[in-house]
Amino acid sequence: DSSTSRGLGDVYKRQGMKRVTVDMAAQATGLFDVHRFRQHTKKERESAWHAFRALGVGGSDMSTILGLNPYSTPYDLWLEKTNRQQPEDISGKWAIVKGNALEVELRRRFRKLHPEYQVIDGTDISLVSKQHPLMHASLDGFVYDEASDSWGVLEIKTANANRGRTDWHDETGELIAPDYYLAQVTHYMAVTGFTWGVFYADIGESEPVEVRFERDEDDIHAVIKAAEDFWGFVTRDEMPALTGTDVAKAYPEPSEGIEDMSDSTDLRELMADYRQAAADLNALKTRKEELQDCILTYIGDHEGVRCGNLQATYKHSSRKGYTRVVEPWEGRTFRFSEIKPKKTK
Repeated sequence: DSSTSRGLGDVYKRQGMKRVTVDMAAQATGLFDVHRFRQHTKKERESAWHAFRALGVGGSDMSTILGLNPYSTPYDLWLEKTNRQQPEDISGKWAIVKGNALEVELRRRFRKLHPEYQVIDGTDISLVSKQHPLMHASLDGFVYDEASDSWGVLEIKTANANRGRTDWHDETGELIAPDYYLAQVTHYMAVTGFTWGVFYADIGESEPVEVRFERDEDDIHAVIKAAEDFWGFVTRDEMPALTGTDVAKAYPEPSEGIEDMSDSTDLRELMADYRQAAADLNALKTRKEELQDCILTYIGDHEGVRCGNLQATYKHSSRKGYTRVVEPWEGRTFRFSEIKPKKTK
């Protein structure tokens, strides 16, 4: 990709376009500083980038901070940013290997498809917001549109076909960008001041897809506040609000005894709602079994029955016997019960 970039100057001259740089993008908005990683080897540059990333909030952190990441919580991120826990090394996972390998080709392909744009590689560069220095940004590409004299974000993504069908399309089948990635690029626009951008993504279709996004000031303010609030927890060395999945990690060895919190109206309401939901679930399970039993009498000696667009089958099946191996486990287990009042004589 760098060899391609070296030849871009001649291409832009032939097209009558002025050659632009990342520093010119920084000057255009005046909102960020450019930090370059100039170590000799790729491994050294990646190591320096990871160390620098730990000093602030990056775009890929934003989905976690906003609660949009199903695999990580703000508490997990807080553990990493306060050096209590090392980030999981996912560099060897196939999705990451594939994404890194395709990034150069996807950027090159996007550039070829859009001769009206100048596309600059964002590798080995980190941007730091002048107004909010805790906010960092590492763009896959910078896009300059001479026609509008504006800068945009190029974000390159890869996903398997299943994720492409679900996360990258809405209920009607329209192409969309997932919320967890929109959080990331909104963070980038907050840092850079850029007003638009494009996702260029390989999502398992015959060709990569493009999804354009525009700056929304309400969203910009929301991610800035979220980043500052989260970083406040880091600098104060104070735990952020926990989710249920965090509790066992934060308190693996609870103190003995049951805490009486009868004065908490919020907890009283939560526990009453949980009790009702559990009762409703049991009732639904019983009703489902009753309905199944009734449908089976209609199937009789058939393999199944159809009624309109609904179908039920009752086919012969078999499986080989096996012994289930249960691995040893130790941790905290949730139980819910209703304490019956003691009978008085």
